[in-house]
Amino acid sequence: MTFEELQHEAREDLAILDQERLDQESFKNQNIKPKWLEYRSKYDHLLIMRRAEHQKLYRAKWEYYGGKSDAKVYVAKPFDLKVLKTDLQMYINSDDEILELQGKISYYESIIKYIDGIIKSIDNRGWDIRNATEWKKFEAGMV
Repeated sequence: MTFEELQHEAREDLAILDQERLDQESFKNQNIKPKWLEYRSKYDHLLIMRRAEHQKLYRAKWEYYGGKSDAKVYVAKPFDLKVLKTDLQMYINSDDEILELQGKISYYESIIKYIDGIIKSIDNRGWDIRNATEWKKFEAGMV
């Protein structure tokens, strides 16, 4: 599911459609919160997998740029520079594969942050509904 699809779904889930049936809108919270908690769990898992993948790739790049990889690796992808230990991190962090994977990690972190905001909005939605109900009571002279 893309970030845009999540945003579209959040707009649908958080909208209070029927101002006259706020009790039903309140019950809707119990249906949508588990869905967003499942999304949170799914993206947490994906983030953990990408971080593990990053660690493995980082080690492979460390070996590659440090001159410690197998000779077959250098035949497939030659690298003729001798990199000092102090410069090794700069080469690794600017590698295209590392940067691509860091982009994926940042993407998943952004999605998780967004989902956390949606979950908080769902929790606050109950208060919004309660306040709307209290206001209707006030307008009707019941308070």
